[in-house]
Amino acid sequence: MQAQNLESLKGRLDWLQAIVQFVPVGIFQVDGDDKYTFVNPSWESITGCTLTKALGTNWWEVIHPDDQNLVFNYWAQAEGDGVELSVDCRIITVQKKVRWVRLQTNFLFDDSGKSIFGSLEDITAKKASEAQKEKLITELTEIKKELEVSSRTDPLTNLLNRRGMEEKLISEKDRFERSDKSFSLILCDIDFFKKVNDDYGHDAGDHILTQISRNIEKHSRKQDVICRWGGEEFLLMLPETKLEGAVELAEKLRRQVEEDVQIFKSQKIYITLSLGIACMEKGQQVDECIKKADLRLYAAKEGGRNRSVSCDE
Repeated sequence: MQAQNLESLKGRLDWLQAIVQFVPVGIFQVDGDDKYTFVNPSWESITGCTLTKALGTNWWEVIHPDDQNLVFNYWAQAEGDGVELSVDCRIITVQKKVRWVRLQTNFLFDDSGKSIFGSLEDITAKKASEAQKEKLITELTEIKKELEVSSRTDPLTNLLNRRGMEEKLISEKDRFERSDKSFSLILCDIDFFKKVNDDYGHDAGDHILTQISRNIEKHSRKQDVICRWGGEEFLLMLPETKLEGAVELAEKLRRQVEEDVQIFKSQKIYITLSLGIACMEKGQQVDECIKKADLRLYAAKEGGRNRSVSCDE
């Protein structure tokens, strides 16, 4: 009976050894002095180190120097807790190639001392795939951000477009209703802009639009929000600004544009603005305030242009 048990045990050991020799995962054994006592062919293939050279060397010599402290900490914690170690780290092969592996170990203790059995799984391709996936996600996120910005930005002037401004107006209205601090709107229109396009060409028109947008940005306040409302119209939102403050800024902008002579292909182009100003009131809708500014802009044009209007006649 005992002979049968021994024969059965030997058969099982032979079977296990055959598995260890052919599994695609690196298998190793380390003694109580942290020296390799066994490695299988897959371990040799992953590390590039032969069994002969591995025997008697410290288990950590194959670990990448930059990852050794990480592995030491996980190793000590797992050994102290008596649990299995599992950690992803890099190794350096004999051929000086860097590979990612999943290192797993079991710590066994018996009368003869400590014995450690472990495995190395080559996950280099998996890590590369994950890195590529993360890079792709990052790129897609950046593209999404750029698309979101471009959907709210006028491509010629780099100011907000109508959609972008409408979102800002909704937000500012909500803030106004909470804080009771009103805001004002200035609607500007370039006088005789069609004549600029007719006399000097559409390139000149684009140049004028770009220069006027920069002029408005330069002489507005940091907190003011500016957009190209459409065509040759610009809309300014002035947070926490009553009508008197808006009129002061509108006149400043009008004078600056009038005094700043534009040069296009050595030709002087004189530009003026007409402006309509309105202040947001309690219970008023944003569209109503814009409409009021628009009507006052129309009055400025009817009144001779190059002027600002802030009240209804």
